[in-house]
Amino acid sequence: MKIDDAGSKLPSLPALNPSGQRAGVGRTGEAAVAGAPDKVSLSGTLQALAASSEAPIDAAKVEKIRAAIADGSFGADTGAIADGLIASARELAARGGQDKQ
Repeated sequence: MKIDDAGSKLPSLPALNPSGQRAGVGRTGEAAVAGAPDKVSLSGTLQALAASSEAPIDAAKVEKIRAAIADGSFGADTGAIADGLIASARELAARGGQDKQ
């Protein structure tokens, strides 16, 4: 791996404002107005997930596994893990790098 001076090619950061923080920089490269609120928008999928009352994970199962790890009784099925890794490797090899961009 070659290490070069790529860091020296990066644009410089905006100057610190009186409160000791850096002013934000927008996509156009213009500095944001100090004190202006930031704006964030969520995708439809994230909005639906946030509005959902159902957790996307099974909290009880997570807690059970966490407790088993803590008390030393958690046992991993190494054979199943190995089989899964081999199956994944075979699937990736069968694709032949089709996913590379």
